[in-house]
Amino acid sequence: MKFYRDVLELKLEQTLDIPNDYGYRFNVNNDFKLWIGKHSEIQGPAKEPFRHIFNLYVDSVSQWYEKIKDKTEIVSTPQLTPFATDENPVYVSTFLDPEKNCWQFMGGK
Repeated sequence: MKFYRDVLELKLEQTLDIPNDYGYRFNVNNDFKLWIGKHSEIQGPAKEPFRHIFNLYVDSVSQWYEKIKDKTEIVSTPQLTPFATDENPVYVSTFLDPEKNCWQFMGGK
């Protein structure tokens, strides 16, 4: 929870804390909520962190990269995506959260 709240600056809205389980709801904006929870049958870091990649769309990939680069494992520094064009230069930077789930910042430079 601290990583998502303190590093990614998501607004914590609700907490579930019961024995052997937890979950957190974050308010991304008025129309979008993100729930992150623990499954009681799964333990430890993700065994296949790149199976699912979660994208966070931001105005500046480079600014977010600078904010988190010393706080988490970086997989790739900001770079143009393969689908970027001169008219639409989309950048990406990939990182792992504390449980080794794969996330990306996508957006402008």
